[in-house]
Amino acid sequence: MPAPRTSAPSTTTGSDALLYLLFGILGIALACGSLAWLSGNLTNSLLGHGPWSAFRAADALLHPEVLWPHLSTTALLVGVRIIPGLLSVCLAVLGLVLWMRLRGGPKNGLARKADLAPLLDKEITAKARSLRPSLSGRECQRGRPC
Repeated sequence: MPAPRTSAPSTTTGSDALLYLLFGILGIALACGSLAWLSGNLTNSLLGHGPWSAFRAADALLHPEVLWPHLSTTALLVGVRIIPGLLSVCLAVLGLVLWMRLRGGPKNGLARKADLAPLLDKEITAKARSLRPSLSGRECQRGRPC
């Protein structure tokens, strides 16, 4: 008969996961909005239309035509959507590669031949004979000499 549960199950695991997901989405939106604002202002400076706009990441991400009304739709598409998207993907891939290099690796958990060598018959017998010299004249249990 199993022992009865003495404590209530934890309810923080799901809440923590949702909180981390919320922070992750907020961080990604802020990073993409900042890149959209920066590349939109750089596009604005390169094309020479109007002043540098104030930092409004949400408007740059959602409504770039409000921040830079004098830019053409092609310039807005390339400068505020495509370039920040490519930069975001490149930064995400770079972060993933660095994370995998620092945290991950080819650790598969299996023992190599060199790790198993001390556990083979000859090595175990030699170790036992070095610890107990009286075993040096005996045979193995299977009837063959050790």
